[in-house]
Amino acid sequence: MKTCLAAALLALSPCVLNAGPLDNKIGEMAAAPGIKNAVWGLSVKDAATGKVILERDPRRNLVPASILKVFVTAAALDKLGPERSFSTRLYYDGAISNGFLNGNIYIKGGGDPSLGSQLVKGAAPLDEVFGAWAAAIKKAGINVINGAVVGDESAFESVQPGSWAWEDIGNYYAAQPSALTVNDGLYKLYLKPSEKEGGEAAVLRTEPYIDGLKFENHMKTGPAGSGDNGYIFAFPGQYQAVLRGSIPRGSPEFAIKGALPDPALFAAQSFSYYLAKAGVNSNKKAFKGALPPGSGGVLLAETASAPLKNVVRVTNKRSFNLYAELLLRQLGLQRGSGTPDAGLAAVRAYLAENGADVSELDLEDACGLSSRDTVKAENFTDILRAVSKKKYYAEFAESLVYPGDPDATGHVRAMGKGTGLEKNLRLKSGSLNGVRSYTGYLKTKKGRTLVFTSIINGYSTAPAVIDKMHETLLLALYAGD
Repeated sequence: MKTCLAAALLALSPCVLNAGPLDNKIGEMAAAPGIKNAVWGLSVKDAATGKVILERDPRRNLVPASILKVFVTAAALDKLGPERSFSTRLYYDGAISNGFLNGNIYIKGGGDPSLGSQLVKGAAPLDEVFGAWAAAIKKAGINVINGAVVGDESAFESVQPGSWAWEDIGNYYAAQPSALTVNDGLYKLYLKPSEKEGGEAAVLRTEPYIDGLKFENHMKTGPAGSGDNGYIFAFPGQYQAVLRGSIPRGSPEFAIKGALPDPALFAAQSFSYYLAKAGVNSNKKAFKGALPPGSGGVLLAETASAPLKNVVRVTNKRSFNLYAELLLRQLGLQRGSGTPDAGLAAVRAYLAENGADVSELDLEDACGLSSRDTVKAENFTDILRAVSKKKYYAEFAESLVYPGDPDATGHVRAMGKGTGLEKNLRLKSGSLNGVRSYTGYLKTKKGRTLVFTSIINGYSTAPAVIDKMHETLLLALYAGD
């Protein structure tokens, strides 16, 4: 099997590119074991002219996985602007008398992905944000709250798509897209591996601490070097989670990442605890709710997010699902409703405005986690070609991964490293079970810019083989202009 695939890859190498049409070589690759029964959509065009350079079933409807994020990030840059920021506001209602607030403090989320983020450049640490809010409360003459701190996420509909897999819900990459998101919507769960393979891993702690969160632990210890194969099973709002899978043997502790059970409640509780330490106590427990309309809420403080371009950068480089879903709702909000349906309508309209065929487009989310998303490879190529002519192209291209990119995560970080692709390739990749996808820009040896997309569904060979196949294809395109 490996010999057959190696021969197909060799046929694509730049040194023999002129021996026959590249289309024939693609056909050889498609016939290789582990790929021959898969469905492959491929589209390569000249960015300047739109001329087709290479294609294979470019209009086949396929599951795209995480390359879907380029749609929402491009649309956000276009409709909102690279420098756009989002505000989180702190209000109080009721009256202040002799240092006592007879009312509540409200944290009204504005859908800022970067609030307290450890990933976004320019985002203030959560303690720094809380410190500024606490100072504003004290400046208003509030020393005691005869009420509670309330987390208000009412700007958005925060429910996850029903087509997301049950084994994903509860893990950080399927976090709720709340309008009041802090700490990147996640927590770290630290476990102690057993000294022997197959033994139970012990729960140590979470960071940050989450009030009331309990675990039913079935986590096992896998072989040394086996990596994170652990899963956290929990519905949104559920504080009894089930742990399954394995973590590697050989370290004193190992962390996996979970989704905050209730982001807005967590934000309210965290700020309430911070205030208590700062000497401002609340008489009631923090809760999730909304500032009542017409209540005469008084603005205490406003915190602006990092620029949108910084959020887009993390969304694409780290393939961060939560940010994609928050941007989707921001696009919906621009149309009057912070719902995923309104956001998807905005994305569809943006694609159509820029020349993509949306007649058969079927989107369930913005991040590509749903296996019910179906898109044509040519849709991506056409949109990236359109973006290459936009004023925000530099910010968009900067958000894509390049070979050896230190800010990137995932399986393509090393693709093309040490080759001619190193300074000439920008791409976004995607992966689900049986799905591998790639889209981006390639500057050829002669200086021409190509736009490319490749989506493979249903392959059975090793994922690393698919990555290597695409590296070889991109090298052939780079050298064969």
